[in-house]
Amino acid sequence: MNIGIVCYPSIGGSGLIATELGVNLAKLGHQVHFISYSVPFKLSTFDRNVNFHSVDPINYPLFNQTLYTFSLTAKIIDVVKEYNLDLVHAHYSIPHSLCAHLAREVSGREFKIVTTLHGTDVTIVGQNKPLFSLNKYGIEQSDKVTTVSQFQKDHTNRYIGIANEIEVIYNFVDAEIFKPIPKGKCRASLAADDEKIIMHISNFRSPKDPEGVINVFHEVRRKVKAKLILIGDGPGIGEIKTLCKKFKICDHVCFLGKIDNVENIIPMADCILQPSLRESFGMVLLEAMACEVPTVSSNVDGIPEVVVQGETGLMANPKDYQKLAEHVIEICSSADFAQELGINGRQRAVEKFNKEKIIGEYLKCYQNVMG
Repeated sequence: MNIGIVCYPSIGGSGLIATELGVNLAKLGHQVHFISYSVPFKLSTFDRNVNFHSVDPINYPLFNQTLYTFSLTAKIIDVVKEYNLDLVHAHYSIPHSLCAHLAREVSGREFKIVTTLHGTDVTIVGQNKPLFSLNKYGIEQSDKVTTVSQFQKDHTNRYIGIANEIEVIYNFVDAEIFKPIPKGKCRASLAADDEKIIMHISNFRSPKDPEGVINVFHEVRRKVKAKLILIGDGPGIGEIKTLCKKFKICDHVCFLGKIDNVENIIPMADCILQPSLRESFGMVLLEAMACEVPTVSSNVDGIPEVVVQGETGLMANPKDYQKLAEHVIEICSSADFAQELGINGRQRAVEKFNKEKIIGEYLKCYQNVMG
C-alpha cells in the first residue's frame, strides 16, 4: 500500500506512535509518506520506503497567524496526486482528519481515511466550543476511527457521540529497544550510590500535574534519600522550580530537558512517577514497564488498562499526594517488591503491548478499510 501518515512531529505519544507505526510499515514493504510541518523527532528519512513531505506555512498579511489548516490540506492533495496514496492515516483529529477529508473532496481521489484519537483531541481541545462541530465532522468523515484505550472510546461516545464505530488499538512498545540495561556509569552521573532515582517524563503541562510531582517528591524525601530526575520541557517548568525553592529541595532535583533516546535513561530509575490528571493511555508507564522499572501513577482514564495495581505498579487517586508518596516509599524501601513489579511489568508489556501484535492490528484495520 501507499500510506500517508499525518501527525504532529513534537515529542508526545501521538507523534511517537505515528512515527514508529510508519517506520515499521515501511520495513514490511509499504510505501509510507509522513506529512507534517517538520520531521518527527524519531524519524530517520534515510529508511527505505520512508518519505517525508514538509508542510510549508502560508503567510497572508491580513492574518496574524499562519494558515496551517489550508497549507496542510494543500500538501495532502499534492502527495495524494503525486504518489497515488491508497490511504491517509490521521493521528490526532484536530485538524488532521478534517484536512484529510477536505483534501479528498478537493482532489477527487478516492483514498481512504483512518483517524486515530490519541487523547486531548477529544478530551480537551476537541470539546472547545468553537471547534466541537468541526472536530466531530472531521472524525465522522473518516472511513475508520480508532483510539488508544477503552476509556478513550467510551469518553468519545459519551461526549462527542460520533456516528462511526470506534476500534480500540492500544499503543505499543518495542521491547528490543525499551529493555533493562546495566546501570553502570550512566546511573552514577545522575545520583549517588545510596540515592534512589525517582524519574518523571512529560511535556510539563497541566494535565500531567507537574506541581504534583514536586509535592510527592517532597514527601518522599522525608523518608527516603532520593534524587528526582525530570525529563522533558514545557510551560510548567517555571512553576515547579519555584516550588522546589519553597521546599528547599533544589539540590535534589535535576532538570535534564528534552532527551530523544529515553530508552537509555529510563532503566536507570528506581521508580517512574506520573501523577497525571488526564491520561488517555500512559505511554511513559508502558516504556518503564518494558524496562522493568516499577511505576507509581494516578489511576485516571486509560492508565488502569496499562498498569495492573499491585502487580506491575502502584496507583492512587489524582492529587492524593500523600498516597502517591507512600507508594514511592514502599517501592524504594523493598528491593524484592520493586524487582517483582519490574519483572511483571516487562512481561505484561511484551505480551499485551508488543510491537508486532499492535502493528498487525493496524494492518488488519487498513485491509478492512481497503476492502
